[in-house]
Amino acid sequence: MIVKNSTVYSLTDSIQLSAKKESTVKEIDFCRILLVEDEPGDASLVRQALRASSDMRFEIDWVTTLAEARQRLQQNPPDVLLLDLSLPDSSGLDTVHAGRQAADMLPLIVLTGHDDTDFALQTLTLGAQDYLIKGRFDSDSLVRAIRYAISRVRLEQSLAETGTHLRTLINALPDIVCFKDGEGRWLEANDFTLQLFQLDNVDYRGKKDSELALCQNFYREVFMGCEASDEATWSARRITHTEATILRPDGSLLVFDVTKVPLFHEGGRRKGLVIFGRDITEHRQIEARQRLAARVFETTGEAIMVTDADANIVAVNPAFSRITGYTELEIAGKNPRVLASGRHDTFFYQSMWRTLQQSGEWAGEIWNKRKNGQVFPEWATLSVVRDAIGNITHYTAVFADLSEIRYAQETAQHLAWNDALTGLANRALFLNQLEQLLTHARREAGFAEVLLIDIDRFKNINEARGFAVGDGLLKKVAERLSRMLKPGQLLARLDSDEFAILLPDLSASLEAAGREALALAEALRAVLREDLELEGEAVHFDISIGIALLPEPLQETAADVLRQADMAMAKAKARGGGNTVFFETAMGEGIKERFRLEGELRSAISHNQLRLYLQPQVDAAGRQVGAEALVRWQHPERGLIPPDQFISLAESSGLIVALDRWMLASACRLLAELDSEGIDLSISVNISPRHFRQADFVENVKYLLAGSGADPSRLVLEVTEGLMIADLGDVVAKMTELTELGVHFSMDDFGTGYSSLAYLKRLPIHELKIDKSFIQDAPVDPNDAALVEVILSVAQHLHLRVVAEGVETQAQADFLNARGQVIHQGYLYGKPEPAESWRVRLNNAETA
Repeated sequence: MIVKNSTVYSLTDSIQLSAKKESTVKEIDFCRILLVEDEPGDASLVRQALRASSDMRFEIDWVTTLAEARQRLQQNPPDVLLLDLSLPDSSGLDTVHAGRQAADMLPLIVLTGHDDTDFALQTLTLGAQDYLIKGRFDSDSLVRAIRYAISRVRLEQSLAETGTHLRTLINALPDIVCFKDGEGRWLEANDFTLQLFQLDNVDYRGKKDSELALCQNFYREVFMGCEASDEATWSARRITHTEATILRPDGSLLVFDVTKVPLFHEGGRRKGLVIFGRDITEHRQIEARQRLAARVFETTGEAIMVTDADANIVAVNPAFSRITGYTELEIAGKNPRVLASGRHDTFFYQSMWRTLQQSGEWAGEIWNKRKNGQVFPEWATLSVVRDAIGNITHYTAVFADLSEIRYAQETAQHLAWNDALTGLANRALFLNQLEQLLTHARREAGFAEVLLIDIDRFKNINEARGFAVGDGLLKKVAERLSRMLKPGQLLARLDSDEFAILLPDLSASLEAAGREALALAEALRAVLREDLELEGEAVHFDISIGIALLPEPLQETAADVLRQADMAMAKAKARGGGNTVFFETAMGEGIKERFRLEGELRSAISHNQLRLYLQPQVDAAGRQVGAEALVRWQHPERGLIPPDQFISLAESSGLIVALDRWMLASACRLLAELDSEGIDLSISVNISPRHFRQADFVENVKYLLAGSGADPSRLVLEVTEGLMIADLGDVVAKMTELTELGVHFSMDDFGTGYSSLAYLKRLPIHELKIDKSFIQDAPVDPNDAALVEVILSVAQHLHLRVVAEGVETQAQADFLNARGQVIHQGYLYGKPEPAESWRVRLNNAETA
């Protein structure tokens, strides 16, 4: 009820006057009424008023006491309870209270003769839906009161159900939901909030954040921060948004987007605070990954291209523009075929596309064309991007420009096969061609020739005129010799002033071959006797020539042929120079000594006459990181024999296999001993091609490792470039099997032998070893410096470690350190020494 102008109106009248909501109330046609009235007259008036209704029918059950009412409510609950407050067994507000308890949620309308506003409000407070004064209502107002009482109860029930649903919904949210009063005391919180702050078993209601901080010490700072943040929101008197990071006991972090809504009374007094925190942890992680991906996309050195499902370019990175020359604006919307070089046929692209569609990825080398028309090689990886249901949405291409690597490879390959000063073939190429010619001559039963040429007194010319004049002389000699040769004949510079010529056309007899070689030798001497001018001065010189004919019985390898030619040339120089000498069998009397030495070496291996020596390998700081295992022969009569006097013999006789295995066994035992002492060093062991080609090579290495207990990752096997001449597939298979075990491989004397650049990427090589011949003059010789720099560049691109042999001076060390991370080996850091003394020196260094 309401009070207006000192007149008491029913709550029904107030609703009608203020809201006119009758049309919104669902029509109620029938209603069962329980009337509790001890005055028959008043009860009759009520029944008459209800029966007078034209739009609603009533079934009326009349009782006169509260006790009867309780009984009826239990037996046959009505739709509405009309309750008089003056009953024989109850009166006043007690009746309202008792009636409310008995009627539970039923609509309750109070009928009374008291016109008292305060009393009326008290009845409504106790749960009555309306308050009617007897004698002041008619049929319409009574029916309207009943109708609205029913509607209000239904609305309250609906709201209660909605509240339950809302509570269920809030509890299901994986977000913070919390309600506080105007003093910051917690009123309600959802399950997620309670679990997050470990308040499940805490009586949190009515407590402030500072009080909860005492209950949950781990979240103390969080609670105190919340209290300060609440105060800031109330002071701002507006909705606030902040981001909060919460550390959990397991160490993980959760990030929340926190919204706080302050509520105020009409007078501005604080009423409450609604807090909602949305978990944005995953969103922030995705943003971080996206930022990282964008950063990588923008800064990576590899080109990245993205197309849509129809292969139209939609995005490229700066590296793409740098490599191809196309800006993103120029290339956007175009098909990648705009980059096609024309080097690949239709079958290539069909195969690539088929692989991409079937496996989702294609990787390989492809030639493309830059904007300026230049064709270049690239290593590309193409990938398919699909959505959640498997439909293709994009394609990506990531590619690296191989131009610099190819240039470095070609340069290094040229330097590996050719002499840097003259451009002629070098020793490696000459020996390679000679080996092939030796095999061909034996098969065809013909004879060929090798001429070894040395400039007489070249050292004197160098000392008198300087290195520049000496280099100029060598170039001039190379030019004149080249003019004298026929197509197919090979001219090479083997050493400082030493040249070699290979005449591959076979002669039917040794005599014919000798005549051809002698005729050429005389022609060469004649052309070199002609005046030669350098820096305005005439230079006069002569040459000594040694000739070896092939094949002969004592010539097993190309090195044997070259050695014979060298012996002949040495005899020519011994005669005073300006001579041509053929190798004769008599010159090989020392071969008998060779066979005797071979027998002694065979005995040395089996009678423990070999000694393990080690030479340290150090990093730029001088710290030892490894050692190379070397061998010496402790001859019972001749004393200690260096390897250059028996290794070649072991190679040619086949004893190198047994020698290698002795070295491997000794190195493995040493590695195991070092490991037991906690010393982490790698040991490098030279492996001869003949040993490597043995069918049981891999199994033998495995056996030695297992038997000694050595760590395979500490063993480095040094192989030479000559190994590449053999079956490459077998080489790759053996190296791969040992690499998977942990063994490392080093390419020894890189750049001096058979070029492996064409195959280097196929081999599981971990290390390149630069030959000492390149290191010796690198600080002062631009040619050697260029070769070393090229090798370092190749190693860097292929992620290989580099070891430099023959580092004997600080200048050489400084030269290497200025150009990259290089491991040094040479006399500057230590000569090869017996394993025992090496161990003592190593232990002293470890304990220093």
